[in-house]
Amino acid sequence: MINQMKIGGLILCLLFCLAGCMTTTIYYGAMQGEVQNSNSQSIGGVLVEGGGASTVTDQSGKFLLNQVPVGEWYVFFSKEGYTGTFLKAEVKKDEVTTINQGVVVLPSLTEDNLLDYIFSLYQHGFYQRSLEETERFLTEYPQSHFLPEITFVQGASYFYLGNYQNAQDKLSYLVDYYPNHDLADDGLYLLGKTLSSGLGKYGLAVERYQALVENYPTSEFAGAAYYEMGDCYYILGNYNSAFLAYQEAGNFGGEIERQSIYSMAHCQYKLENFLEAASYFNQYVSRYPNTDISDDAQYFEGAAYYEAGQFTAALQAFERCSSNYPNGTWYNGILIAPAALFHQGLCLEKLGRYREAYQTYLKIIRDYPGACWADGSSLIKSVRFRLNWLEENFI
Repeated sequence: MINQMKIGGLILCLLFCLAGCMTTTIYYGAMQGEVQNSNSQSIGGVLVEGGGASTVTDQSGKFLLNQVPVGEWYVFFSKEGYTGTFLKAEVKKDEVTTINQGVVVLPSLTEDNLLDYIFSLYQHGFYQRSLEETERFLTEYPQSHFLPEITFVQGASYFYLGNYQNAQDKLSYLVDYYPNHDLADDGLYLLGKTLSSGLGKYGLAVERYQALVENYPTSEFAGAAYYEMGDCYYILGNYNSAFLAYQEAGNFGGEIERQSIYSMAHCQYKLENFLEAASYFNQYVSRYPNTDISDDAQYFEGAAYYEAGQFTAALQAFERCSSNYPNGTWYNGILIAPAALFHQGLCLEKLGRYREAYQTYLKIIRDYPGACWADGSSLIKSVRFRLNWLEENFI
């Protein structure tokens, strides 16, 4: 009984020790400074927010923001009758950081200042704050000629916040009522993204992307619009139209061209134009051997040749996959190499090289005993079936 009590006490002590080791210690510091207007006059009553803490400036415009976790933080300053501002500051353990050499200037409230502040918030990814400021802008300046800019920020902010219905409403208003505005092409592109990736309305998204490339052919978003259009057609099962859209996107070069080659290959594969698909997959791997989908492309080159009945070419492609990308994975982290080896075995069988196929299957069991297909089902089960079949018929 005594020994059991001692052992129980030791276990409790260990558990408490482990809990203590696992607890994350948070260190704090502070920030201080003074807020002034553009005439170098101190401003009291300014709300200061940063790092989860907040305070208000005193009558002399000074503030001390306590209990701020260590790290870099954006600090926001706001007061009725002024345009807000924000800046980044670093907080160190048990230290008081003086912000911006001690003085933060809060701009006066003007139409231009508030618009600049809204765009700055948006560009830094503070979408909820940017939306709040657009509402203030519309209250202060309901007849402003900057309404298209405000509408764009609202629509784009809603998009990035995942509020796709509001994003659709705002962006549709922008592109339908201000088609000649500089932000119309930006709005059309984001509207297409809203309809496709946000709302799953792929047919409507195609219409918006098509409008962008037709009406704004020199837009910086034209290449991306063609590519997104291709994705929509692909999801809708219209692989011919998807291929043509990807082909147009590829003409813009750069990253869009890289992605387009891979996507065109899959279109040809879906259309059962397997030799064309193999050519595109081979082109991708030759030009981009070290991307995150080079291993996938190498595998599908082999798969395309296999479906075309070109078993020697398929064998060589699968061999390149397993040897050049031994650690390559599918999107879900499952290794590609075992599947490539399995298909090497199938190719060897098709070529009448049964003993080599048998040894290839054994290699999978030896080197990848828990191998799975991309969908998570057992690849080893498939391997054992092929081994049994070979043993019964040829080995």
